[in-house]
Amino acid sequence: MTLVARERPAILNGMKCFVAAIVFALPLLASAAGTSLLWGEHGESWQPNGRLPDFSYAGYHRGEAPIPSVAQTASVKDFGAVGDGVADDTHAIQAAIDATPHGAVWLPPGRYKITDYIWIRKPGIALRGAGADKSVLWFPRGLDEIHPREMHESRGLPTSGYSFDGAFVAITGDYRARPIAHIVATAKRGDRSVEVDSAEALRPGQLVFVQVHEDAAQSLKQYLYSGDAGDISHGKKLGSKLLAHVVAITGNRVKLDRPLRFETRSAWTPTLDRFSPTVTESGIEDLGFDFPARKYAGHFKENGANAIELREVSNCWVKNVRIHNADMGFTIVGCQNTVDGVVITADAARETKAGTISDCTGHHAFQCKFAEDNLVEHFDIETCYVHDLSVEHASGNVYANGRGRDVCFDHHEDTPYDNLYTAIDCGRATRVWASSGGAGLGRHSASGETFWNITGRAPIGPPPKGWGPKTMNFVGIASKTLNNVEAFGAWWEGGGPVEPRDLHAAQLRRRLAAK
Repeated sequence: MTLVARERPAILNGMKCFVAAIVFALPLLASAAGTSLLWGEHGESWQPNGRLPDFSYAGYHRGEAPIPSVAQTASVKDFGAVGDGVADDTHAIQAAIDATPHGAVWLPPGRYKITDYIWIRKPGIALRGAGADKSVLWFPRGLDEIHPREMHESRGLPTSGYSFDGAFVAITGDYRARPIAHIVATAKRGDRSVEVDSAEALRPGQLVFVQVHEDAAQSLKQYLYSGDAGDISHGKKLGSKLLAHVVAITGNRVKLDRPLRFETRSAWTPTLDRFSPTVTESGIEDLGFDFPARKYAGHFKENGANAIELREVSNCWVKNVRIHNADMGFTIVGCQNTVDGVVITADAARETKAGTISDCTGHHAFQCKFAEDNLVEHFDIETCYVHDLSVEHASGNVYANGRGRDVCFDHHEDTPYDNLYTAIDCGRATRVWASSGGAGLGRHSASGETFWNITGRAPIGPPPKGWGPKTMNFVGIASKTLNNVEAFGAWWEGGGPVEPRDLHAAQLRRRLAAK
């Protein structure tokens, strides 16, 4: 068995406990015990530099605090909103948000006609309805009709400007990230400290991005694909980052509160960047989003019936939301946010055939794009999208405890790594590994992608050859495929669910218990 570049330190240092004879007995042991030796019963087999990433930092305040119940401080009715589905309530709702310094902006039961963007651009604001079926935002026209914009897909062909991002309701800010120290020595994946040129601008308790940047040879991309990137002839010059707290500073040695998920090689110009987001502690909750029942125009022809976007925000949330007839449900371009309790539906009149999908009604249900450590849980996708649960150049994100009509785990190439899909019912399970992305951007998935307790009405086989490197993890897959587990190679544990059911929740419990 061959060690690939990214796994070499992880395997040699973090997986010695089961490298020898245990490896060969593992298919029987895992099946009999109902657990995976990547984790064990209570995490005793897990190593911070092993092949199974730590997903416990995903979500609002890393799961260390519940989503708050923000006190109501304003009502859109006081700013002229009518809520009869006829009067245009856009300006009244925006005015209520703009005039509210903090707290919840209340939308009483009603149907609110929206004809332009609704922006939340400050911290501490919650846009709150009386329930997803009681307070409904109604969007009679798509964004492409209101603010036309032309874009091009990866081959240069024209496409809708709203095929990839943009939404009617957005929580948007600015990370205000800038380098404040340069990392001067290589730290390994799993390490919790880095050496910098000067710690003068750092202090204990500070939030920082650990950043690495791509070089001309695309060696970072090769590393994140464990040396098996595939065709990267059109690879984008994109780096990677990890959000961490500074725990202690000793000279120029900076201790972090979480393990690194990549190395800090000098070729990647590693830095510690200040992280001071302008928007935190804002949310959208208890609302419905309704779009017309027009037939879905097809891939790259979307009209901009896009519901929600989170962009460069942290510790924000969306909860208890229903989205109906959308081209795109969610776009998340943020860090450590939570989306909880979302139902996505569509009328039969929306259905069209898109590729192999006979009943497709939109482009993306959820996408984490240029995003880190977000949590999407308790979702129900009652229709089909070209891309149901998508990651693109994203890491540390978690999709958990959800279901759908015929879910696909879209990996949009361009180095999505160390993301988790756990406790998900894929429904028909006919296209679990359906993915997309531009030519020459690398394999669909990079290393560390983990699929844990994945079920469906049909057996789920492995992804197609070349879909990703051997350093992905498949555990508790409802499959007839024989187990294939190698400490230094592929990891497939089929046969049905294992304990814990939700790996993210188990990792979070273990981390919090150790505090």
